[in-house]
Amino acid sequence: MITSASNDKIKEIKKLIGELGKIGSNLNQIARYFNQGGILSSEMRNEIRKSLRDIYEMKYEVMKMAGDFRGSN
Repeated sequence: MITSASNDKIKEIKKLIGELGKIGSNLNQIARYFNQGGILSSEMRNEIRKSLRDIYEMKYEVMKMAGDFRGSN
C-alpha cells in the first residue's frame, strides 16, 4: 500500500531525477565548449562550481531519502 508519505517521496525522487538531467545537460554543454577550444573564464569557472554544488546537494538528498526508506522497513 502506498501511503501519503511514500507518495511524497516518489514525487521528490522524480523531481531530483529531472534536476539531475538538467545538470547533466549543463555539464555536457561545458564539455562541448572546452572540446571546441573554449577558454576557461571566470563565468565558466562559476558555472562549473554551481553544477558541482548542485550535484553534491542532490547526492545528500538522495542519501537522506535512502536512509528514510531503510528506516521505514
